[in-house]
Amino acid sequence: MDKNIGRKLDGRYEITELIGIGGMADVYKAVDLLEDKTVAVKILKNEFAGNDDFVRRFRNESKAIAVLSHPNIVKIYDVGFSDKIQFIVMEYIDGITLKEFMEQQGVLKWKDSIHFIIQILRALQHAHDRGIVHRDIKPQNIMLFPDGTIKVMDFGIARFAREEGKTISDKAIGSVHYISPEQASGNITDEKSDIYSVGVMLYEMLTGVKPFDADTPIAVALMHMQQDAKPPRSINNTIPEGLEAIVLRAMQRDASKRYQSASEMIKDIEEFKHNPSIVFEYNFAESKGEEKTQYFNKPAAGIKTDDAPAGPRFKDEAPPNKKKPSKNEVSKTNKQKIKDEDYDIDDYDDDDEEEEVSKSSYFVVALTAIAAAVVIIAVVFIAIVFINNFKKDVEQEKMINLVGYDFNTCKSTYAEYFDLVVESEKYSSEYPAGVIIEHSPREGSPIIKGNSQVRAIVSKGPQMVTVPNVYMLDADTATNMIKNENLNVIITMQNSDAAEKTVIKTEPERNTQVEIGSTVIMYVSLGPLVLDVVMPDVVGLSKADAVSKLESMGFTVQLQEEDSAAPKDEITSQSIPHLDANGQQNIVTPNQTVMLTYSSGKAPTSKLSITFAVPSGLSGKAVFNAYVNGNLSGTTSIDNIGYVSTVSVPIEGQDTQKVVLEAVDADGNAYSFAEYNVDFNTGSIVEGKFDKNKLKEIYGTREETTTADDFTGFHDPADDYEIIDNGDFGSWWDSINGQ
Repeated sequence: MDKNIGRKLDGRYEITELIGIGGMADVYKAVDLLEDKTVAVKILKNEFAGNDDFVRRFRNESKAIAVLSHPNIVKIYDVGFSDKIQFIVMEYIDGITLKEFMEQQGVLKWKDSIHFIIQILRALQHAHDRGIVHRDIKPQNIMLFPDGTIKVMDFGIARFAREEGKTISDKAIGSVHYISPEQASGNITDEKSDIYSVGVMLYEMLTGVKPFDADTPIAVALMHMQQDAKPPRSINNTIPEGLEAIVLRAMQRDASKRYQSASEMIKDIEEFKHNPSIVFEYNFAESKGEEKTQYFNKPAAGIKTDDAPAGPRFKDEAPPNKKKPSKNEVSKTNKQKIKDEDYDIDDYDDDDEEEEVSKSSYFVVALTAIAAAVVIIAVVFIAIVFINNFKKDVEQEKMINLVGYDFNTCKSTYAEYFDLVVESEKYSSEYPAGVIIEHSPREGSPIIKGNSQVRAIVSKGPQMVTVPNVYMLDADTATNMIKNENLNVIITMQNSDAAEKTVIKTEPERNTQVEIGSTVIMYVSLGPLVLDVVMPDVVGLSKADAVSKLESMGFTVQLQEEDSAAPKDEITSQSIPHLDANGQQNIVTPNQTVMLTYSSGKAPTSKLSITFAVPSGLSGKAVFNAYVNGNLSGTTSIDNIGYVSTVSVPIEGQDTQKVVLEAVDADGNAYSFAEYNVDFNTGSIVEGKFDKNKLKEIYGTREETTTADDFTGFHDPADDYEIIDNGDFGSWWDSINGQ
């Protein structure tokens, strides 16, 4: 059975079952006893706990997830790091992995595929905006709820892309079937590596096969680096052309030809959703002259320099190096067209007209009407041509989408088409500062080229706040201060020399500018690290040596003195024993108090009793005295010694002593009758001598003659005889004499 099952972490998270096994950590289902809810706990494997690289990567995961808050990213609730165990408490996902779903379905419908991919891209965009690259995007790391919701998890090898100039170690990290070419070669890895992995997943969803597969991981990695994948439609011809183009662009080996952000890929997918027959004529080969595309390169969000790439062009915008005809040339051409098609009334022959009129007045009237009609038609035709020519000069276009692009770049790029102005600015977590969030007119609305104003709402970037300085404050006060800045708090307990329950540090550090709503990890002291130890045996050591030894191990020592035959200041007992009840070495935590008892150097005074048997035939009041080392130690008095069989005399003393017993008669005379050797330390009593005859001599019965006359007046002689005959005389006599 797994040793972690049934374990309670931090006294709060009770592990119930193993639900996942990973390369560097295992995942368990657990119950949060404090919140009474089910959670998932990821525990770093023991074999990696001593490896600094693995520990760093494991801590990076918690650090990465802690600053993320998105409905498509698994939540993190708590983290715990110590020398014994390192764990992360996460949201428990009651679902299956996307890998399992893909294996069940085989080839996915394209609508299902893009439904999943858009959610993954939104999660990645949220992470990328915060400088975090996942670097291990694969179906195994995507959880799927029954309602179709996606959760991205396992940021185990994620790192902050802004750290160390976006470089990684010399090792390629990630799952080889979904790894980007630059990741496989160990080169610079950034957000576009995640885009490549998403493209591979979309390829596999639509075709049912991976784009690259081979017998060894190295061979697969080389294929990513050196080969282009087969077009998805060559495997599944039901895939729409537009969707195939999206897949191939995401999977470009040259990162500069891929989508440059997750939001850019989302935009094309949304375009495809609205019009599945759309064709994206991306040119992935080296450019030779005019690039024939429906969507041209877009200005990168957040770029404000003059070197920013050109934005999306209007449909009639001239390609580079191609001269458009001037307006004068256009006017001249149009006027020539009007002249060629117009009628000239001067072409009629006046003589013919007069001859026809003379023949008939009716004919003249008719001809006049025809001429007037021709003139009217000519005027109308000229007006139509003039209006059409005016429309050539007043051109209408459909507004393009500027959302997500840098305002200054768009303003200079489209100055010929419209006047782009700032309507307002507002904070945005989604868009960097200077990027257009909304604009009016919206995309697709008609505008007049050169005579329209476009009003834009521009991002001010995320609203920033300062992480307050809560170092060395108590945890409750610090938590309130951080929450008052509209920041979230995760508390991590950590051993430290600082006082318990005080804040050691925060991540991000104090006085750092962070985005409002971010999560701050607050490290709270558990006090110094205390490890279990074997309880030492200090009995027999001197007081000074015993105290020094225990305090150096972290114990608190209390002392008490007692009389003992042991040398002065020698430890005679300890409250926490060296051995447990089973005789095994006692394993204890040293942050507790030990009571040590040491010797005063004086032998202890013990109280004992000497008990002896009383010989038969004694009578009367008896007094016995015990002398220890010549001093009276104890006395016992008995009213009638004839009624007892044993006598006990109390004694008190130290070490080994000789004890003498005396008996005192009725006249107050004392007589020694017994001697004992007594060890007061052990309670041992050894009899030296005991003179029974002396006791009989002191307390013996005197012999007297009794006759029948003594009973005169008491009994009839016959009765006396009868009593004697019945054997009751002795008893009666004894009663008379008080026996």
